[in-house]
Amino acid sequence: MKKHILLFLCSMALGSLAAQTYTSTMSDDSSRLIQLKEVLIKSNSKSQLQQLINYYKFNNAATLEDIISRLPEVSLQRRGAYGMEPSIRSFSAGQINVTIDGMRIHGACTDKMDPATIYIEPLNLESVQVQTGNNGFIAGSVIGGTLNMKMAVPDFGASKNISGSVISGYQTAAQSVYEAFQLNFKSGRMAIRGTGTYRNANNYRSGGGQIVPFSQYEKINYSLSAKYQLNQFTTIKTDLLADDGWNIGYPALPMDVGYAAARLGSISLEQLKNERLLNKWQVKLYANTVHHFMDDTHRPNVLMHMDMPGKSKTLGAIFDASLKLGVKSQLQLKADGSSTFLKASMTMYQPWQLPMYMLTWPDNRKDQVGTGVVWQLKTDSASELQFATRIDFIQSSLISTAAKDQISVFGYSANNRIDFLKNISVQYSKKVNVPFKITSSISYSERIATASELYGFYLFNSNDSYDYIGNPSLKNEQAWQSEVSGIFNNKYYRFKLTTFYAHIRNYILGTINPAVSSMTIGAKGVKSYQNIPWANMASLEGSIVCRPMEFAEIASTLRYNWGAADSGEPLPYISPLKNISSFRIKYKAYSLQVESESALSQNRKSRFSGEDATAGYFLVHTRIGYVFHFKGSQFQLQSGIENLFDKQYHDHLDWGNIPRPGRNIYIQTKLIF
Repeated sequence: MKKHILLFLCSMALGSLAAQTYTSTMSDDSSRLIQLKEVLIKSNSKSQLQQLINYYKFNNAATLEDIISRLPEVSLQRRGAYGMEPSIRSFSAGQINVTIDGMRIHGACTDKMDPATIYIEPLNLESVQVQTGNNGFIAGSVIGGTLNMKMAVPDFGASKNISGSVISGYQTAAQSVYEAFQLNFKSGRMAIRGTGTYRNANNYRSGGGQIVPFSQYEKINYSLSAKYQLNQFTTIKTDLLADDGWNIGYPALPMDVGYAAARLGSISLEQLKNERLLNKWQVKLYANTVHHFMDDTHRPNVLMHMDMPGKSKTLGAIFDASLKLGVKSQLQLKADGSSTFLKASMTMYQPWQLPMYMLTWPDNRKDQVGTGVVWQLKTDSASELQFATRIDFIQSSLISTAAKDQISVFGYSANNRIDFLKNISVQYSKKVNVPFKITSSISYSERIATASELYGFYLFNSNDSYDYIGNPSLKNEQAWQSEVSGIFNNKYYRFKLTTFYAHIRNYILGTINPAVSSMTIGAKGVKSYQNIPWANMASLEGSIVCRPMEFAEIASTLRYNWGAADSGEPLPYISPLKNISSFRIKYKAYSLQVESESALSQNRKSRFSGEDATAGYFLVHTRIGYVFHFKGSQFQLQSGIENLFDKQYHDHLDWGNIPRPGRNIYIQTKLIF
């Protein structure tokens, strides 16, 4: 542990030795906005850029998962090389919101193989916003926070009528290829932006040369956005996004994915007038569908073939507004509603018998309407108060006779469920002196159970080898949370340290149900979702970004999470202390970057959830780049080696202890015109 802390403190020390002037353009807010492209920001709102992400976006072929996994608040549960499930401070699934431009989207897989993050590529993304629990419920009633992916918009300010970029790359660990383009067209009041991305990866090689079977995937992603200026202040915009994946392997699961397809569409009207009371508002209508099909036909020794299709459909509307109540006061309003339909099934083909069919997600619908308010008040030149609140009305219902009949097998009522959720937080910030600011907050929030927790029917969990069944009688989780952060920000470096604590009542956890027999071959038994009295969670996060010299930049993050149930048993999927540090130098057209990534061993394991202890690891990555210009265009050449010493390792959140990729040499080219 000393080695990791020393590494982090060394980064701080280097910042304090800075000799050149460097002004950081980063927000002190508790929400974090991560800009994903290195461009000139022409915005009439205050910049919230976190320079931290620029160090980890050096590889143009990096996926969104690669990028967000390096943020101090975010971890990923990994079941394969694709489709990793994000968590914020160890809150995951229904405990957090994962949205695209504020729009709700629900995966169609009962095994969580298709989180919303897989349907977005960095090329069609402008920024990622991470809001932790004390503020994250504004996007929807949850206890863990919000991860919002904001799509890039057509650029009216481009210097050329037609501009864009083309990217091509290759990586050795999985013999994978990456091809992408983006094109921006502007003419008068109209601007259009289109993107396309193709990825194809074979089974990757772990440290030491071992091939990890069923870790391949192939996908294509494309988007189109059009924006029209109705007048000086008002614009109308439409967005279309499509993502298709096939032959997707999941080595930690007993099944792969034959295909996964998502379609998203929206239309929005926005007005911006800084001089008015209602200085900004937006109305958006949206719809999305996801289709997902699990496949075991390529697995050896399958005792019984199964088909497992799933689908989700969501319709929604959003209204956002920002009001200036005076020089020292501002109000943000949000009202939204959505309706999500879910269905998943399983057909089992037993030899010499008729197929057996059942609903793993019985046909169900969730209708939601909610409203939230954030009021910011500057009490003096050094202090600021923020009050936030949100309420939600949610109706959950089974909508077919087959669904109602199936849930009644366990004696549960099939009546509609109506929940009224309440959330409130108070935050106080004060600048102690010019470079130092401290922020503290306390909040109360609630969340309802997910479709799997309410209605899931024999959902097999390969991590603990139990079948899971839902419980429509679950109480809502209720969380009291507190957070304190300190930010030191001067012309040389920016350092932030945050501590967090949460007490969650009615925590939802799967518990063994000895009265029910398992259905999956080889399962240890059946678990039913139940409320335990309470659970506690805490975390420590630190980050530093500095520029000790004109040509050198440093970034480092540190995070530690902890969680325990009322029994004292550790909560599952809690990552150990982890540090990522990066050092980059630039000289004329050349750049060199060296990264270290390390984690301590995790001995606080949830035996009840099938976890075991995980060894620590230390990795080194190197990256180089070269940029040159010709005829008004820019050409970038990038190369690097990830996991330089070919370490065989896995993270504590990796299901099945599947090893991660070993030494990976990549080369990328990018043409910007």
